[in-house]
Amino acid sequence: MKTFLPIAAMAVTAFVTLCAVVFCAAGGANSTPAQIRALKLWMAGLTLLGAAGVTAGILLLRAGQHGWAAGAAILPSIIMFVILIVAMIIG
Repeated sequence: MKTFLPIAAMAVTAFVTLCAVVFCAAGGANSTPAQIRALKLWMAGLTLLGAAGVTAGILLLRAGQHGWAAGAAILPSIIMFVILIVAMIIG
């Protein structure tokens, strides 16, 4: 049961990362080349953030740090939700 929470956090982070990348891709439909370039950088950054969170979760889980693994795995999702909220407020 201890390993369920970190694995669930990794699955949530993978799903949120996919949703964030698709959201960025959908936002570039009628954009200028400069805006598309910026969106590609955002997509790359979000993908790296999600991958780093899942990788850190796996490494901490293998080290036996279940609580830290869950925290490291869910942190990118929290950051992406904050980015989404700020983008909605500003935009």
